Amino acid sequence: MKSSPSPSSSPERKGFGSDSYLDRFLEHTTPSVAAQHFPRTSMKSWRNRGNEFHPYFNLGDLWESFREWSVYGVGVPLLWNGNDSVVQYYVPSLSGIQLYIDPTSHVMEQRRPGEESDANSSRETSSDGESESGTGRRANNARSHGYSRHAGSGDISNPPGLLIFEYFERELPFHREPLADKMSVLASRFPELKTYRSCDLTASSWISVAWYPIYRIPVGPTLQNVDACFLTFHSLAKPVRSSERMHDANSKLSLPTFGLVSYKFKVSDLNGVFEGQKVNSLLRAADNWLRLLQVNHPDYNFFMTHNTYWR
Repeated sequence: MKSSPSPSSSPERKGFGSDSYLDRFLEHTTPSVAAQHFPRTSMKSWRNRGNEFHPYFNLGDLWESFREWSVYGVGVPLLWNGNDSVVQYYVPSLSGIQLYIDPTSHVMEQRRPGEESDANSSRETSSDGESESGTGRRANNARSHGYSRHAGSGDISNPPGLLIFEYFERELPFHREPLADKMSVLASRFPELKTYRSCDLTASSWISVAWYPIYRIPVGPTLQNVDACFLTFHSLAKPVRSSERMHDANSKLSLPTFGLVSYKFKVSDLNGVFEGQKVNSLLRAADNWLRLLQVNHPDYNFFMTHNTYWR
């Protein structure tokens, strides 16, 4: 897999190739976060629990990786009329997030006797956040059935685990805080948003990011797709290696987009058929995901009512 740039990289002078605009958008907006590794002394214990050893990332590092994008935006390169280079900048904002854990895992076992459960604490905090944003869906209404540990690779177990935190944004785009700032606010009420690791979460944990255009360089005549908005979906439990040398100090894990919904996006004439198929495929993946988890997603609902690619 091609290495994806980190949020702190500068994409202005690369990416002006023959790929579709959608491909370039996905490449330049893929989150990338520092990889963490278990101490060698703990690897044996981790494997004895029936888990294969994998690098992981801290959620706090992930939110911090959005810091520069949240301030300046992330640049997506465009090639206009075959030779004029333009960079369109997007700002990321939190759209939705759900964190699930296996209630039988070491995460729950590490609680001290008499300590309030992570689940109860997070549900309180999540409910506060939701009431402020007006979502009306409380985390303490999470599914409470037993948990299956035997879901196949890439599957969602049924049920998906213990829901410990969720948040869905309802503010209008121009009233929203950038993603890094929003996560800091939420973490002030639910500190585990910065301390959980990707390996603590089940495969059903995910985040959706809304991307809104803010400016482009150079400024010029109105161009197709410069006012397009995107909603991307990323797994929080299954990062992808961004480097072959994973034990380097600067090794990275990326969170590829597995689902996407667009607003005001038009496929290009050059890559129309392929690009349209890709948009539809990513849209169906997002729809299937939300249906499987029985999620009512405000941004998704809005994007879908204004979407022209749903078949």
